[in-house]
Amino acid sequence: MTTPLGLFNTQLIRFFEDLSLTYPEERDIKSALEMIKFAKASNPKLVLDMYYEYVHKPLNSAVQQRDAEYIITYAREKISSEFNEISPGLVIFEKYWHTMTDNNRESIWNYMRVLGVLCSKIYGA
Repeated sequence: MTTPLGLFNTQLIRFFEDLSLTYPEERDIKSALEMIKFAKASNPKLVLDMYYEYVHKPLNSAVQQRDAEYIITYAREKISSEFNEISPGLVIFEKYWHTMTDNNRESIWNYMRVLGVLCSKIYGA
């Protein structure tokens, strides 16, 4: 039986794999994907904790409302002040959101919604 933590990590890895395929020129996404895979193998809760702290807590409401402009502003501020394994995912909003296809945007919203549901379930938030 797969745990919510296992589902979360699998979903996050799929998200970064899709981002890596869509934006192959973004080496930071590939690096982040490798770091997330490594962390999943060695300390799967660390990946969840990072996502929860840097994405879910500050952005869950914006994700639910599909407020891309808020997320873009947040991404710009966070990327300029700190960088971690989750940052390359935020770069996509800041760098590509206005030029990506509706299908790509919808895919990102779906990934983020599912990751948010899993985060909330695990943290009871």
